Amino acid sequence: ITFVATLALAYLLSKIKHHVKFAPIIIIIVLIYAVSKIYHLPALIFILLFGLFLGNLDELKKYQFIQKLKPNILDKEVAKFKVLTTEIVFLIRALFFLLFGYLIENAELLNTSTIAWAVGITFSIFMLRYLVLKLFSIDTQPLLFIAPRGLITILLFLSIPVSNASGLANKSLIIQVIILTALVMMIGIMKKREDSDLLKK
Repeated sequence: ITFVATLALAYLLSKIKHHVKFAPIIIIIVLIYAVSKIYHLPALIFILLFGLFLGNLDELKKYQFIQKLKPNILDKEVAKFKVLTTEIVFLIRALFFLLFGYLIENAELLNTSTIAWAVGITFSIFMLRYLVLKLFSIDTQPLLFIAPRGLITILLFLSIPVSNASGLANKSLIIQVIILTALVMMIGIMKKREDSDLLKK
């Protein structure tokens, strides 16, 4: 679905002469999301694949039918769209965390019945990340610490049907994991910056 949508988008952009070409990209994203939801498919995974195809369609230039779609035009428009998306994502993320902070209650943040689970989950996240980085021989500093949970975690949590909800995986646990991963990222980046400053001296 996503590959065909990417080919259709490339064809459409190659035919449009107008300077504003962002609308077709947004419309196709919405279309993929809607179709995925209708057939109970993982919409976010489909959109992720769509982004993957958008960024790598030019890698298939050796195929003649891909050349006819003029992937270079698609690349230029996607690069422009990326800049616009970065600005919008920053704004949405800032507003989300402002709302998130406003809605947090002290009882949920300081829930002692879930804090042990939250610490365990956070430890598991960074341990798994450490093992993956070591497996692929990638420097762990500071990538190890950059694994915050946030908007996607909340959206996935809210998408769980009530019939499948677990008493343990509640709002308190999600909030605590988000806060802990954010704190670990902050401490890791600060430590990396301090080490860099010492090396410069």
